[in-house]
Amino acid sequence: GFRETRTDVADGCTLYLGEAESDGVVPMRAECVWPDVTVERFKAAYGDWTGHDEIYSSIGSSVLVSSSGNTSTVRQTYEASGIKTREMIIDGTMTEVGGGVRYSWSKHPGDQGITSGNVEAIRSDGYWEVTPRDGGGVLAVHQVSYDPGGSVPGFLVRWFQTGGLQAIAEDTRAAVKP
Repeated sequence: GFRETRTDVADGCTLYLGEAESDGVVPMRAECVWPDVTVERFKAAYGDWTGHDEIYSSIGSSVLVSSSGNTSTVRQTYEASGIKTREMIIDGTMTEVGGGVRYSWSKHPGDQGITSGNVEAIRSDGYWEVTPRDGGGVLAVHQVSYDPGGSVPGFLVRWFQTGGLQAIAEDTRAAVKP
């Protein structure tokens, strides 16, 4: 189950935290109702995995490693004040779902080849699922389980579970807003 943590952020999002998973990671969730956004608009803004560093303030770089069909393998770096840059390779996939779209990602298996000085992020599993609403607009649901790896102060973990999730919702909203 998820518990509500913040409401009415990013023009219509409610934020939630889940129960800790077996590895101790707490999943985060945002449910957003955006009446002025279409599925096509979301796809146009979000669909290029290499452009995520232009959408999200927390992503320092997003570079294509390879692509095949509807899956892109991308090397990303993640930046936050007070800690070393995190890095990982993800596999991002787009699938059609319920008249909408689902962008999901997980850590690419195998050697990550982390840049010297960066820390390998342990886990990033998540998705954005965007479906049309009766009467217009979309329901955009984001869920992510993220383990930055290395040493991260508890206060930064707690900030990411609230302020960081809010920033992701706000950055996404800014990218898809007409």
